[in-house]
Amino acid sequence: MSTVIRLPLTCRCLLPIFLPLLLSACTENKAYETAICTLADVSGTYADEKPRVAGIIKAGVLPAMDPGDSLFFITIDSNSFNEENLKYKTMLDYRPSRANRQKLEFANSLDSFAGASTHSGFTDISGAMMLCSDYLKSTGSGNQLMFIFSDMAEDLKPGVTRSFQDNEFTGMHIAAMNVIKLARDSSDPAVYRSRLQAWRDRVTGAGAADWQVIYEAAKIPEFIDKAR
Repeated sequence: MSTVIRLPLTCRCLLPIFLPLLLSACTENKAYETAICTLADVSGTYADEKPRVAGIIKAGVLPAMDPGDSLFFITIDSNSFNEENLKYKTMLDYRPSRANRQKLEFANSLDSFAGASTHSGFTDISGAMMLCSDYLKSTGSGNQLMFIFSDMAEDLKPGVTRSFQDNEFTGMHIAAMNVIKLARDSSDPAVYRSRLQAWRDRVTGAGAADWQVIYEAAKIPEFIDKAR
């Protein structure tokens, strides 16, 4: 048998007063929270970078997160705009002890990813970024960041098309991480530089607050702090 709990009349009278204050406090909390999405390329030779990607996220991203922050982990494969590409997600509890346990659980999941034999024949970076954008927006967090672990050489499967909306990444801070150089990049650095410039133009043209290429994992906490 269900039990109905009735508030005293005085409490019920105060609800209209305190409820807006409570909702306002929640909204203010969201404004200070940070949502981070990490994208890991599992195509071509970059698939061999899985252990390094997992290590960078564990050492650079997780320690920089605060209680209330959110973290998503998405893989870049042949058709990345797919809910199945969201492998792990968590929203850290406001209790520090619980948040630390959640970080450990996420780190263990990354270890599983690092040991998997996942490999894709094509590279849909744009699709993964669009999926990531949707999840970041869904959090309502005031600070939204995206870390892309890839060589940034997109190779779309025949029949797959991608086009960013003008507001696709509005206000988001986007960084390319561990961008390994391909053979042709070493032969002609202009190829590498022009590829990264093309991505900068695309994401800033779609509203991103900024775009950076981060070469050292130690720079990640600084990037996150500046975005807060």
